Amino acid sequence: MKYSAVCFGGFYGLLLVACATEAAPDTRHTVHYGETWHLHADASELIESREAFLNNRMDIHVKFPDGSTRVVPGYLSKSEDHDGLAFHANLVIDQLGDYEIEIARCSGEKIAIRSTPCEDVTVVNRVRWTAKDRDRRDFPPISALTQGEFRYLMQDGTPFLKTGAGSPENILAYADFDGTYDSGGATFPALGEDQLHKFEPHLKDARADDPTWDDGKGAALLGLFNYYEEVGVNSQYLVGMNIHGDGGDVSPWVVHDDPYVFDVSKLAQWQAVFEHANKRGVAIHFFFTETENESFFETHDGMTIGEGFAPSRKLYYREMVARFGHLPMIIWNLGEENGVIGNSGEDPYRQPTSPKQRGEFADYIATLDTRGHPIVAHNWPDAEAALYSELLGRPSFSGISLQAHDNYFDKIVEWTEKSAAAGRPWMVSVDEPLGWEFGARPDAEVERRNEILTVLWPAFLAGGAGVEWYFGWQNNAPTSDLSNEDQRSRDALWRASTQVRQFFETLPLTEMSARRDGDMMVFEGGGHRLEMVGETVTYTAPNDTPRALDTFNPI
Repeated sequence: MKYSAVCFGGFYGLLLVACATEAAPDTRHTVHYGETWHLHADASELIESREAFLNNRMDIHVKFPDGSTRVVPGYLSKSEDHDGLAFHANLVIDQLGDYEIEIARCSGEKIAIRSTPCEDVTVVNRVRWTAKDRDRRDFPPISALTQGEFRYLMQDGTPFLKTGAGSPENILAYADFDGTYDSGGATFPALGEDQLHKFEPHLKDARADDPTWDDGKGAALLGLFNYYEEVGVNSQYLVGMNIHGDGGDVSPWVVHDDPYVFDVSKLAQWQAVFEHANKRGVAIHFFFTETENESFFETHDGMTIGEGFAPSRKLYYREMVARFGHLPMIIWNLGEENGVIGNSGEDPYRQPTSPKQRGEFADYIATLDTRGHPIVAHNWPDAEAALYSELLGRPSFSGISLQAHDNYFDKIVEWTEKSAAAGRPWMVSVDEPLGWEFGARPDAEVERRNEILTVLWPAFLAGGAGVEWYFGWQNNAPTSDLSNEDQRSRDALWRASTQVRQFFETLPLTEMSARRDGDMMVFEGGGHRLEMVGETVTYTAPNDTPRALDTFNPI
């Protein structure tokens, strides 16, 4: 059997590239736990076009050692063997034992987004692998972030708490990415003539082994994630498509208003950055859309707003999950400020999707994501009921990306309890606190990081999954949401947030519950008890007496 169509390699520093040329059908190749293998099939007859992406598909049918079967979606990318295209797919070796793998291609009208099996399948190859253990000390966690029976995101059986960056949300509007340009969003003087990020202050954070491209491009953005590792930032909120939105400078396509033709070189660079971020311990919080373009796809495809599921949206979801779904640490977000009614004017792109649509979107993403990453949505302030009520109990939906300006503790407790009562406990994280205008101001503008007391402590005490700090909307400020170039502008905020998070990571979180007792916020269980009144936090460890904590350094 010819194996020449199948090449595989690892990421996270495992450059294990091999192409077997001849093998008997019963031959098993040895792979190792923790590797990500990249399988590919030639597609040199295709070019970057609507027909190539919409009317062609590659799937990897995998039988795992535990007997489960999954279909891993493939995607078009540049070939490693010639100047044309190839189909690729990413398979994470997260079980020990025997794998049976079939690589299949098919073509047909809109086959990439059809839920029915291909009628005319070309089996490119079949391979059999045996996964063995190896020294795991050099591997970051490979288990995917998931959300199951508990109210927390979990990784390797441990709750994952976020203290992340909510800005810049247009971090992908980066000048070193291929085919990236401003299509006419808001103007920010700090970004210069091309209105793209450079992140030059983070060049000093670059390291020799960072995965740059094209003779050193990407060094500044990769350095930014190195800086995050230093200060403990462990998530980044970003928008994957903001056309007709605030920035108008991020899209995965060759041309910003054609959602059927994807820029394969740009997306390969995104993938390199996301993999690097995960290696540095930073989760990617991927927002598919924002409120200003919530119905972009249905409008583009000429569909009735608030109804149906646009083919271009389905293709976008498939392409993003296929390219990035192998990452251990990624959170899918249906969109920023989803479902806002009465705030859209006449702009068709800005019209809200319906609860029925959002449920269908979540279900579709879940069928594509074979690793079970969380799927959440972000709300308009104080509009939680309108967005989330009809999603309660839905198996594919994982929780709330909460925008709120106050009452963080009470909102988290409310929706944690409602979701548990509906049979599907949700995680709730605070992902745009403090109001739209200023958010978390730069260190230089504040004497003390009061957000630690007013947002972060209440969020964690409520059993929340964490916070991502938003920088505010100020077009002329060089440190606002879409314009900030130096993440050190909030260095004290990152470090204080990390200290608080690390304290909570020592607690038996899945055994604890939250309640309010008058003005007191209480979080207790497993012999531990925390109380907060005003700015005072008291902690009682098992068989110990209460003691006041330093709220900025509680360890």
